[in-house]
Amino acid sequence: MRRLLTAAAVVVLGLGTAACGGGEDDPAPPRASASASASATATTEPSWAPDAKPQRPADEKTDAGAQAFAEFAADTVFYMMATSDVPAMASIADLNTCDTCRSWDQNYTDGKINKQSILSGPVTYRPAGKPTVNDDVYYQVKLSMDVPKGKSVVEEPDGSKKAETIKAAKNLPFVADLRWKDDQWQLMRYSLG
Repeated sequence: MRRLLTAAAVVVLGLGTAACGGGEDDPAPPRASASASASATATTEPSWAPDAKPQRPADEKTDAGAQAFAEFAADTVFYMMATSDVPAMASIADLNTCDTCRSWDQNYTDGKINKQSILSGPVTYRPAGKPTVNDDVYYQVKLSMDVPKGKSVVEEPDGSKKAETIKAAKNLPFVADLRWKDDQWQLMRYSLG
């Protein structure tokens, strides 16, 4: 799976992303067991580009597939931040349960998203504990990410550009609550930082 997560992770910490409300669960996907740990390992592809749209995992029906989807969700959030492609994030999320996702979508609809570009490198993922199942959501995946140093360039409404250096971050937490719906995972909420 493509590891596309820009150094915008550090920028998002300042935006104060937070977990959002709960929702109904669909039946669980076929998998080995609720307590089995995800076995996907982090790798990066040499052809990484900050504006390349992440690709959804081919197989999501295992514990490793749930982790792969969580990584894909993180990739998509930061791809959205680097390119202003909010519909890419909205297409994998439940906007009724994810307040953060809904806020991004509303700002996009209202024309309040500044065009930005992020120049960085791929992020490294590691599981941060075993995935858990709870009453509110079917699956919660916790990741720890190392984000390389980068540069953010934001185009202001007046056409001027503002550039900032983004510091590298180690062990940046990403938590994704997922629901199995229509034979694939759906992002119910996420928190970063």
